[in-house]
Amino acid sequence: MKHNHFLTITLNFLAVVLLVSLLAAPIYFAKNVAQIAGVKNQTNYLIVSQIDKFPGMMFSQDGARYEISFERQNPSQAYLSVVILTNPTNEAKNYNLISSGGSTKIFFSEDFQNPKTEIKIPAKSTIPISLLSEGDAPSVQTVEFTIETKQ
Repeated sequence: MKHNHFLTITLNFLAVVLLVSLLAAPIYFAKNVAQIAGVKNQTNYLIVSQIDKFPGMMFSQDGARYEISFERQNPSQAYLSVVILTNPTNEAKNYNLISSGGSTKIFFSEDFQNPKTEIKIPAKSTIPISLLSEGDAPSVQTVEFTIETKQ
């Protein structure tokens, strides 16, 4: 029985090519799908809730509108870093907090002496959003807010 070495070498080469293509194809397609998904999911900001650190506080979202409800313990009380805002883009962006009003103030940073509702956040950076409840407001309070991105 005569072995055809040329046929054996060719079949081994084709088997290696098939194996490499089977391993490389999913990686190639996954990389391209991730790039496409990244373009589709580009957002101006990300919100991360920290309310698990505050007993009795509730956070909800309806589209671009956010709501925080809580029961106030004292006549004047600050809740620092309730929510974290992240700028995931590659450029600095200006953000504006628009609240529903009421006796609770919502502001950027943790400086309740100088509450800011407009701020510029560098690329890939985060900033806390805090609450300040003052005056003769009811003990159970709700603040609704949206975040507007400016260029």
